[in-house]
Formats: sequence, structure tokens, C-alpha cells
Amino acid sequence: MLILVKVLLLASLVKLLLEIDKPLACAIIYVSLGASLRLLVGWDLLPLLIATGIAFALAWLYFWLLYRTQGSVWFWIILVGGLAIGLV
Repeated sequence: MLILVKVLLLASLVKLLLEIDKPLACAIIYVSLGASLRLLVGWDLLPLLIATGIAFALAWLYFWLLYRTQGSVWFWIILVGGLAIGLV
């Protein structure tokens, strides 16, 4: 169930990226939702901050690469690769 939610969230944010052309906004939304869920589960503050920082850097890179490769075959490779990483 959680995997399906992650994939749907990433797919929705990719669609948003294609509409607004702002990879930073998509990364912030993704990380905010992830940090909120981790906080609700009861993570301690230091691991939460570390995980959020790493997730932000990777999410920003993912959405930035998608933004930069729009219209090429690399877009689809990065898109599928990112969704597969979302399954982990």
C-alpha cells in the first residue's frame, strides 16, 4: 500500500513539474510530505533531519534532471528510474 502511495505521489509531482516548471517546488512538496509522515510515526529529531536532508537533495536532483531533459529519451529513462527508486 505504501509503495503505491509513493509511486502515485511521484507521478503526481512529475505532472506538476511539467505544468509549473519548478523542480524546487516539487522537491519541497515531496520532502515535506515525507518528513510529516516520519514525524507522525515518531522518528527522533536527528535521524529525521538527516533523512529529510538526504531526501531533499535526491528529490531536487531527480526533479531537476527531469526538468532539464524534457523532450528527450533521457526524460523517460530518468522518470522510470526514479519511480523504481520510489519502490525501495
